[in-house]
Amino acid sequence: MTTNLKLVFDGSGGSKVSFNYPFADAGASAAQVKTLMQRMVANGDIYAEVPQSPSKADFVINQVLPIDIS
Repeated sequence: MTTNLKLVFDGSGGSKVSFNYPFADAGASAAQVKTLMQRMVANGDIYAEVPQSPSKADFVINQVLPIDIS
């Protein structure tokens, strides 16, 4: 089972900018995630679509259930 961290930001002109990070630590606190997002906004000069402000964050947990088709 893997955990992804999906970060969504408000972009310019009402757009949304999202980033997905695989193998995230699901034990990270809301404060840690918010700090990460704020740092990404502050460092926005590296993005083609510049994040303006944090919008939401989700831990997405994927579980693989193998199916025996033999």
